[in-house]
Amino acid sequence: MSTIAIEISDAGIVAGQDAAKGSCGPPSPGFALVDDGALLTGAAALAMARLKPRQVDNRFWSELDTVPLPGPFRGKLTRTDLAHAHLSEVWERSRAGAEAAILALPGTASESQLGLTLGIARACGVPVVGVVDAAVASAAAGSPRGTLLHVDLQLHRAVVTEMLRDTEIVRRQARIGDAVGLVALHDAWVKRIAEIFVRSTRFDPLHAAPTEQALYDRLPQLLQVLRDDETAHVEIDAGSKLHAIDLRREDLLDAVESLYEGIVQLVRQLKRSGEQATLLLSQRVHGLPGLAQRLGQIGDTALLPLSSGAAVVGALKAAPAIRSDDEALPFVTCLPLGQEAALEAEVRPPTGKSAAARRREGARPTHLLHGEIAHPINRVALLLGVAPPADRRGIRLTGSTSGISRSHCSVRLDEERVVMLDHSSHGSFVNGQRVDGSVELVVGDRLRLGTPGIELRLIRVAEDDGPAHG
Repeated sequence: MSTIAIEISDAGIVAGQDAAKGSCGPPSPGFALVDDGALLTGAAALAMARLKPRQVDNRFWSELDTVPLPGPFRGKLTRTDLAHAHLSEVWERSRAGAEAAILALPGTASESQLGLTLGIARACGVPVVGVVDAAVASAAAGSPRGTLLHVDLQLHRAVVTEMLRDTEIVRRQARIGDAVGLVALHDAWVKRIAEIFVRSTRFDPLHAAPTEQALYDRLPQLLQVLRDDETAHVEIDAGSKLHAIDLRREDLLDAVESLYEGIVQLVRQLKRSGEQATLLLSQRVHGLPGLAQRLGQIGDTALLPLSSGAAVVGALKAAPAIRSDDEALPFVTCLPLGQEAALEAEVRPPTGKSAAARRREGARPTHLLHGEIAHPINRVALLLGVAPPADRRGIRLTGSTSGISRSHCSVRLDEERVVMLDHSSHGSFVNGQRVDGSVELVVGDRLRLGTPGIELRLIRVAEDDGPAHG
């Protein structure tokens, strides 16, 4: 039976059917807009949100209810109706061949919202057989043992979920930051960019709706560039003239200092003193400039970036434990991990070759060479950074450390493989290619951190077989 998993968040609905490939469709943002009597949802609504701001709603998933909406949403439309229209659009686009569906929902949803969401899905024709906490599902996609803190951003709030992983993944608690969300961050950044345009060119992109919409449309690309680079070039076409500025990363970080601090404090509230924890960063968090670096400064933590489809992949991998034959489907917040290998993080090679193709006789490295010192690789993670915790195995990097985090990445022996996990906001590079999350390492690989950076080599120390015999 073909199963589809659908993560429902107001920040974007994501759907996928192939856990092995980890491929999902693009997120469909939780926006709805009335345009000349027609109801638009997802990307189509977002693309017109600044052109018709009084005709848009982006709270229908986070404030799901059956109360008739005022204003342009006439005809007694409710937020439940908007959610139905949005999910219907995603379902029709991604349903091909699916005979069963698992929903991954935020752990902050109330019991009534869970019931409404399940009713909406069934009204859309989605054959729901299971419902799981999205943070728990994300951890099932691949995470280390121990305490986990899943950090995510929705449109209007931040959510941190505490879990414990051993032979099972158990959700302990979830905490909400209502004053912080993607909308507040995006608005702060657009306002700051507009101020720089006015100061540099005397052109105000927020003066007219078309240029305001153009600036919001450009923002995701700018954030992606400034996550890795110090500056980005921004151009706005005002019709009669092209206006341009060079935007600095520090300008953006300064604009959201208090919002970032709110997210950091939310994590600190759940981080237990003296306990080592892994921060599972959703793509919505890891993709923002400087935020992962700020979170990495919290003591006794390691960072593990997740893909945008982590909850979908995890739900598909753990489907047998989530499925239920009950009419009233339980909201799963605990997942047994019967087959550890199937639920471990997928390790991707830096080249186009598969890990199996790169695994060759004697290719597993035994040491990581830093300068003239070879550090042994074993099952206890070796943490690399400019200030790894004193109570952890680590290599303190000095010298050309621009772009290197305090706890940048770690290398360890995992079963019969040597694996590197990237915990940084600037990225780690193996043989010149940036690593997405984690990668298997073999003898001869070159690991580079920072820009221009520090390079380390993966080597194998030969065993001493004793004197040769003639």
